[in-house]
Amino acid sequence: MVRHPLSVVILTKNEAGRIRACIDSVRWAQEVLVIDDESSDDTVRLAEALGARVLTRKMDIEGRHRNWAYAQAAHEWILSLDADERVTPELAQELQALLAGEPPCQVYAIPRRNYIGAHWIRHGGWYPSAQIKCFQRSVFRWEETTVHPRALSNCPSGTLQHDLLHYSYRDLADFVDKLNRQTTLEAEKWLRDGRRMSWRRAAWRTIDRGFRSYVGKEGWRDGFWGLVVAWFAGAYQLLAWAKYAEAQRAARIEDIVAPFRELTVDAERFDRPLLMSHLCAYRLAGRFARQGRMLELGCGTGYGAYYLGHLAHEVVAVDLDRDNIARAERVFQRPNVRYVPMDATQLALADGSFDCAGTFQVIEHIPEPRLRQFLTEIQRVLVPGGVLVVSTLNLAHNCKDPTTYQKPSFHEKEFTAGELKRLLESVFPEVRLYGLYPGWRYRVFQRLKKWGLDRWSLGWNPVRRFFEDGLMTDAFVLRSRCTPRAIDLIGVCRTATNGHGVARA
Repeated sequence: MVRHPLSVVILTKNEAGRIRACIDSVRWAQEVLVIDDESSDDTVRLAEALGARVLTRKMDIEGRHRNWAYAQAAHEWILSLDADERVTPELAQELQALLAGEPPCQVYAIPRRNYIGAHWIRHGGWYPSAQIKCFQRSVFRWEETTVHPRALSNCPSGTLQHDLLHYSYRDLADFVDKLNRQTTLEAEKWLRDGRRMSWRRAAWRTIDRGFRSYVGKEGWRDGFWGLVVAWFAGAYQLLAWAKYAEAQRAARIEDIVAPFRELTVDAERFDRPLLMSHLCAYRLAGRFARQGRMLELGCGTGYGAYYLGHLAHEVVAVDLDRDNIARAERVFQRPNVRYVPMDATQLALADGSFDCAGTFQVIEHIPEPRLRQFLTEIQRVLVPGGVLVVSTLNLAHNCKDPTTYQKPSFHEKEFTAGELKRLLESVFPEVRLYGLYPGWRYRVFQRLKKWGLDRWSLGWNPVRRFFEDGLMTDAFVLRSRCTPRAIDLIGVCRTATNGHGVARA
């Protein structure tokens, strides 16, 4: 009698040529569950004919997709496979013996033999290449990121003795194709995490990884294939950096908004310093929105949603003003951006629909009795661990003299740093509040302007030029300390996660 029944979870996408061998290697398991990513070939039909239970889900983020798949399994113990992996008879016997008793660990790594075509790559760091594959799902999950997700568990792990066969690449062309896809995802991850990667660091990593693979890890022992693996180990770093650098230049918010300058100045009543400070919050939100689903609440004329559409997989922008929505649809069209007339305090959107949400200089327009409802609705539509970026002007900065200050008639409630943080913490379990300050360069030109140098009748006036064309979002800095010198307040809030444990290397 099996003490601990096992569910084998196999992820597929157009794997009709390989799914039979994978399922045949685990027929002894108590359940075989195939999670198919909308295959267009015969993968689903073949898997069902082989006795597997098949569910369909479109892949979004690798870690999230895997965690969802494990939750659908019938049993607590999981063996996680891809369609290009095979369980050897020796490994099958070891797993069955392990689960027939009481396993000493709850998480197990399995050594893998990685192949390019028919060639087993024994060196260069490719073997044993043990990876966590067998575990109790209640104590284990993957980090929800697009590439190279980390294993998350508090439990000590063991390593099995026998190998899993991993036919990683059909041939050299498949190897290059996957390298191309993975470096794209790597660059997107760096951008989303706000990681700074210079060409010097990328060049050093390229040399270091290639040398370590070929010499340090004895890749030369694999002959021609060892040289190929080492070469591409280095090229991975350089190619990822090149895509990262390209994306940084292509998605600069100032460049994207620049053609619509007259609209933002006229309709939004922005001068350049005010516009650039406003765009800083969008730039921060863009880091969290990359390749995810983004919700903007109070989109106004639509330029912010248009910018975020260059980064996110999908953007839904809502506004109560139907004229704003109609204009945004005309002017700021993108295939992945949708503008919807909607009351932001009563969102007609499903729970857990978005990875990230943003509301920029909008919260001060919400009637005070509805503020908590506004934030609760945002929390509801975010996924576990989802992020809200919220910006507003700093009342302590604007209201230097309370006796003469008059709140604009279109503002319902303005906030000091303490008031905003208390409000956000009443809804979100994790809140970080930042102040947006002029950087040193901006402060220098501000001082020169106060001295009147912008009015000098020079053929080319650097002070005037700075405030008309040269001021960009990089002239501002975010600090975790909020003083009256902060122009704006920007909150970064996270919803609670459903995960277990902490990151393991």
